[in-house]
Amino acid sequence: MGKTRAFLEDNVQHWNDHDVATWVGDFSPDATLVGPGVSGSGTEMARTLYSMWQDAFPDNEIRVVGIFEDGDTAILQAEFHGTQTGTMTVPGQAIPATGRRVNIPFVTIDRLDGGKVAEFALFFDRAELLGQLGLMPAS
Repeated sequence: MGKTRAFLEDNVQHWNDHDVATWVGDFSPDATLVGPGVSGSGTEMARTLYSMWQDAFPDNEIRVVGIFEDGDTAILQAEFHGTQTGTMTVPGQAIPATGRRVNIPFVTIDRLDGGKVAEFALFFDRAELLGQLGLMPAS
């Protein structure tokens, strides 16, 4: 097993342990983070992304499907499971708690530099999330 894969496995464990300090600490101070509706840099952006999901789905868990590694870059294929019992605050809107449970497949592409995440890109189907929350017809 390569170091990038091992790093991502630990990063997922930090998320599942709801350890904000360690998860955010996995990012370099100038890391770039992008995803549906979010884009920014640095550990504050990592903290914002963390809070967006953890505050809305406090019982959440990431289940790894696969990790595909090539040197300092890896792709994480996983599923996000959780119940929305809190408000999901996303840029430009707040989605009140629905009480619904979701299972959202997602992918991240992570590039490490100096033992920290330097680039993080998150991909998931926003329509699928909104459908599972009952906010639009399910696909």
